[in-house]
Amino acid sequence: MKLSIIVPVYNMATGGKLEFCLDSLINQTISDYEIIAVDDASTDDSLNILRSYEVRYPQKMKVITYPVNRRQGGAKNEGLKAASGEWIGFIDSDDWITPDFYEKLLKRAGETGTDRGT
Repeated sequence: MKLSIIVPVYNMATGGKLEFCLDSLINQTISDYEIIAVDDASTDDSLNILRSYEVRYPQKMKVITYPVNRRQGGAKNEGLKAASGEWIGFIDSDDWITPDFYEKLLKRAGETGTDRGT
């Protein structure tokens, strides 16, 4: 797995924000990646939205849930534990990216030698 994208989610169901974020991730131009969405004890419809994406995109989407809010840091750490990618990306659940965002980012890492470590 080349890339794991971790998305902490807490009460983002209103206004289509969560769907907009997830659609931008599902439609990336790279193919070797996973999306790990961590529902952090949402009290709205966020978990149902996440589960619907998990059903539609089982090869890309993994949902982790917690009954107690662990805040952004805790949710990100849980996502990291489940990640299998060489690279890790984080995106907030009310943000979105262009379809080629991660393709360009990984390409640039290769061009600059960032992918070789020290």
